[in-house]
Amino acid sequence: MSFTTGGLFYQESVALAGIYLKANDWPAVKAAALSGNLLQARTKSTAQRLLREISARLMSLTTGQLQLLAEGSRSEQNYLLWLAVCKRYSFIKDFATEILREKFLRRETILSYDDYDFFYNNKSQWHEELETLSPATKNKNRSVLFRIIKEAELLTAENLIIPALFTRELAAVIAADNAAFFTCYPISDKDIKELL
Repeated sequence: MSFTTGGLFYQESVALAGIYLKANDWPAVKAAALSGNLLQARTKSTAQRLLREISARLMSLTTGQLQLLAEGSRSEQNYLLWLAVCKRYSFIKDFATEILREKFLRRETILSYDDYDFFYNNKSQWHEELETLSPATKNKNRSVLFRIIKEAELLTAENLIIPALFTRELAAVIAADNAAFFTCYPISDKDIKELL
């Protein structure tokens, strides 16, 4: 539940992916990012915290996914950053597959805070640690998650679900990793089969 650090981190992630593809070494990426204040943080501790979060997400991506993240279209990049978030946080991956995609498949067009609350309460029955979060933290997690989904271009400003549209290149790098990750997006089974 530590995803409250920020949003999708689009610019920072694309820049770090580009550095990694040249250096092929995460410690070198971290050193370069900190020495050049690539993340535009006001303090070193903030830069380190952001770098830790962003690099943990990016390290979950395959080399092919990182290459497309560095060189692809804005939409491809956003979808890959959403994938990285889902890989990093099982809570978000479950929300994406169990709520976001399921609502899309049922032709329900709006994703609401009530959907999140329902999901959260369901999960808390199986994960006692969720019960220990304060109401303020729960609310912040919810608002940050909705922000991330909107930045990934899967939700409009009015919380309308946007169907995922994959390029062949994007579909290929996801399928080469694990085709099950397609279920993190609002996409039908028929469309997934066509992509594969």
